[in-house]
Amino acid sequence: MKKIYFFIWVALLLHACQNRPAHLSPPTLKGDAHYAYAIKQSDGWITNPDHQNVMVAMNALKAYETGDTALLRKCVADSLTVYYDGGFYKGGRHEFMFAIKEALKALKNLRIEVKDCKSVISKDHEHERVTTWYTQYWINQQGQPDSADMVDDARFKDGKIVVCYDYMRRYKTPPRPAPKGRE
Repeated sequence: MKKIYFFIWVALLLHACQNRPAHLSPPTLKGDAHYAYAIKQSDGWITNPDHQNVMVAMNALKAYETGDTALLRKCVADSLTVYYDGGFYKGGRHEFMFAIKEALKALKNLRIEVKDCKSVISKDHEHERVTTWYTQYWINQQGQPDSADMVDDARFKDGKIVVCYDYMRRYKTPPRPAPKGRE
């Protein structure tokens, strides 16, 4: 009986490996791909070989973590837009530094653990972006530890951040502990 099941399983496996009709095959990235949605600038980005924007993005994140507004001031343009969880900021650098100082008052022992970072530039060299994935740990105003997974997508112009999209994923379960040696 086991031999029959084995042969049936092999026959099903071979049948599954047969060439599928084009409409059932997964799209390929090479050649003429057919996506479920139209992409305005499909494949219009390349990895940016210049690491300057990554250094600026990392410095800005470190400045936020440590509350170093002097360093943060060097990383952002004279005017910028920041979209964050629950709102957005659009205005000058000076007012942004004041807003950051106020926001940091609610976070004690802020720690950031960067997971990954990617710098890209459009093929026409008109647009530059750095995306950073990280986990942020802090103690809230009630004295409870909290954490969130974060993604920052920063747009650059002339080596400075002009727009930043800040995405946050909070947890309904108790927060993850900060990495050892970081409290």
